[in-house]
Amino acid sequence: MSSTTYAWCFDHGTLHHFHAPDEPWCTAAWVPFRAASEEQAMEAKQHAYGDARFFDELPGDKQLEVIEIRETWTSTAGPAF
Repeated sequence: MSSTTYAWCFDHGTLHHFHAPDEPWCTAAWVPFRAASEEQAMEAKQHAYGDARFFDELPGDKQLEVIEIRETWTSTAGPAF
């Protein structure tokens, strides 16, 4: 059984779909969301980051948040989101 991790990519300005058990293929600044569907992921993205599509559209505190989330993901070999 395969599961999908939905992640907003602030480098590409789009929602990525990563399918387990494969490793995420994008090495850019993306944030995963706990979501069962693309629609839920987009709602979570809107709630957390508003209309920002790209990294430079985020305020400083949100930029740091994205960096920290990405570092956590890569240092723990991908937590289940």
